[in-house]
Amino acid sequence: MARSLVLNIAMSLDGFIARSDGRYDWIEGQGTSDYDTSLQFDNPAFFKGCDTVIMGRKSFEDCPLEMIEGYQDKEFIIASRVEHANYENVRFVQDIVVEIERLRAEEGGDIWLFGGAGLVQTCLEAKLIDHFIIGIIPTILGEGISLFDKLTEEQKLTLVESTVTDGIAMLRYDVRA
Repeated sequence: MARSLVLNIAMSLDGFIARSDGRYDWIEGQGTSDYDTSLQFDNPAFFKGCDTVIMGRKSFEDCPLEMIEGYQDKEFIIASRVEHANYENVRFVQDIVVEIERLRAEEGGDIWLFGGAGLVQTCLEAKLIDHFIIGIIPTILGEGISLFDKLTEEQKLTLVESTVTDGIAMLRYDVRA
């Protein structure tokens, strides 16, 4: 069975994944469980099910690996336009589309598409993303780095799960066949 590429990312209500300067200090809930759904998205199970994490170079530089649960046991593939030396469980690649296609053909767990926006756009255009998990943060930023940009062809999705935790709506979509 082929591995799935899963975009799991947080965005503001108005569609931004970071402030204009790249900071994501606004990613937090509303401070109450009053409106939580009985069904809850299981982030730890998602993390455990992914053995590979795909990140853009800027996201890699902005997010310490230690923030990712079980990072020591995962392979990190970093998309970069320039060559970098690989180390430990981190590998840099210049052609991320070819790399993802190779990874999807191998045996293993899900592949987490961490971000950033340019990498997500590349994967959308290549129609590589199998599942979308979008956490809608109860914040309107007004400006920042947009998650989605223009596409040459629309992509239809099917909502497969929606949950709320601390005011954060977790929406899970699969690509429609």
